[in-house]
Amino acid sequence: MDWARAKAFIEAVPPGRWTAYSDVATAGGSPRGAQAVGQWVRRHGDELDGVHRVLSSDGRIADAWVPAGAGLPSGPRGVRALLEDERLPFAGDRAHSAARFTVADWRP
Repeated sequence: MDWARAKAFIEAVPPGRWTAYSDVATAGGSPRGAQAVGQWVRRHGDELDGVHRVLSSDGRIADAWVPAGAGLPSGPRGVRALLEDERLPFAGDRAHSAARFTVADWRP
């Protein structure tokens, strides 16, 4: 996994959009590395601008979302509030799929 590329990808996700752990893994060169991305985000989230925009592949905020540092939302409710402030549309408990940012949208 190229963590520098993964970081750059996360930081490229614009407000009002979201991406999935699997998209971050693909951007980092390890398409099957979604779980590793989740662990990395948990440990280093405070170093990643826009980390709150990384969601499960179905658009849900992970129940186990834990901030890695100061200034990050406190748990899933805080993440959703921040995303809604950025005007990310939700349908029930899922971010709208049309707002998903993938590697195809990325221009590194």
